[in-house]
Amino acid sequence: MSASTIRYTDVSLTDGQGARWAGAMTTPMALAVATRLAAAQPAAIEVVSSATMQQCVARGENPWQRIELLRERCAGIALRASLSLLTAHGKRGADVVTTEVATLWLGELARRGLTEVVLIDPLMDIQRLAPVMKAATALGLTAIAALPCASGSTHGDEALQAQAAALVAAGATRVMLRDEAGLLTADRLATLLPALRVGLGATPLDLHLRCQTALGPMIALEAVRIGVDGLDTAFAPLANGASVPALGTLLKSLRLLKIGTPASEQRLHAVREADRLLAEIADRHGFASGRAWVFDLAPYAHQLPGDVAAQFMQRLSEAGLSHRLHAFANECARVRNDIGTPPMLAPFAQPVAEQALLHLQGMPRYAELRPGVRSALQQVHGTASGAVDDRLMKRVGALPPTPAPALSTLRAATPGATDAELVLAHVCGVAPQAQPAAASSDALRYLGATPEDALLAALTARASRYAQLGVRGPGVSIEVQGTKD
Repeated sequence: MSASTIRYTDVSLTDGQGARWAGAMTTPMALAVATRLAAAQPAAIEVVSSATMQQCVARGENPWQRIELLRERCAGIALRASLSLLTAHGKRGADVVTTEVATLWLGELARRGLTEVVLIDPLMDIQRLAPVMKAATALGLTAIAALPCASGSTHGDEALQAQAAALVAAGATRVMLRDEAGLLTADRLATLLPALRVGLGATPLDLHLRCQTALGPMIALEAVRIGVDGLDTAFAPLANGASVPALGTLLKSLRLLKIGTPASEQRLHAVREADRLLAEIADRHGFASGRAWVFDLAPYAHQLPGDVAAQFMQRLSEAGLSHRLHAFANECARVRNDIGTPPMLAPFAQPVAEQALLHLQGMPRYAELRPGVRSALQQVHGTASGAVDDRLMKRVGALPPTPAPALSTLRAATPGATDAELVLAHVCGVAPQAQPAAASSDALRYLGATPEDALLAALTARASRYAQLGVRGPGVSIEVQGTKD
């Protein structure tokens, strides 16, 4: 596989903004940058994920409308979705996305012009994945099965090779190795990729990796050199750190190393223009820039996925606990081990990190149990791969499985609800009548504030603490009369 034939899929609108901007990219922002992203000619753009659907609903935005409008603005580019079969909202009976609901979900996506879907089951339940992959294929979608990669005996080369083969046998069109915690090294990659090729046969292999340890960009280059078929990237302001590698840097590095056919100047210019527009939005709204993190061993202990890692690095900083990062990482590992060693993906990673932070802040261990930790102990999403702490298990008690309601039952319980509303109700835990309606064209127009506007807003917010505030600089003079006596 040469670098020129690798499929670069842009995940700026999903994992990129989730990791770098804490999921704060609104629909107007996404629509404002969509044509620039498409102009850089990625093989596909991921426009929606389980997380972005939840973010939209929480902001009062209609995620289906977002998808439809992005389809209009990305003509000629394949669009992709990323779906998790486990939910995190905690509504009993909807902990797992059933085949019926998943098929409904996939149908709604296909109807809106999506052509690819990444299917994620953190517990790698092939019996759960197989019928969903078949449903995706029947709808004309490219079914990409996620193969989670972490550390431990269940993630050795042989184990992952067997899992990859099982995904192919279950109907995967492509298989995606997902290193959500950024744990891969060049040495590991050198043995893992050939092993996966054996398990996959002729099935294409994609790679999704994060940059928490700062090794991500180097691992991406090495993966291209060794041979992968697809790679997830983002534009620079939404790349690196807890996100995926930056497309522009990767293309320039490949050209410098003379790997594959060099990217054209036209394409590099389009990438720079997309980078520039996203950087302007970040500046206007005070979002974090796409700076790389320094190398650290902490991710190898906590194994948190990118968005959760970024969130808790921020929370440690705000609590004045950044110097205790490694203690936090080790406590994450301890909590995870106590509750059966679940995969550090949604819906498990967030509650593990929350529980560990409570302990780090001085709460006696397990004096309080986070709801997600309790659910993991009770194995409501599926059987744990490791042993569960007996004392904790006795404390929470066994919970009989709650079978998910049949689609006919859901329809009867919500008469008049559309299929799209039923999907959101199950996936996001929001009743149809409480779901946001589509917005008007005016409401979806992005009105970007200038840096001066942002500065004025920040000064105004602080004015009550001062008698007078002023800022002067080249071409700028702002004075705000405060209210402090």
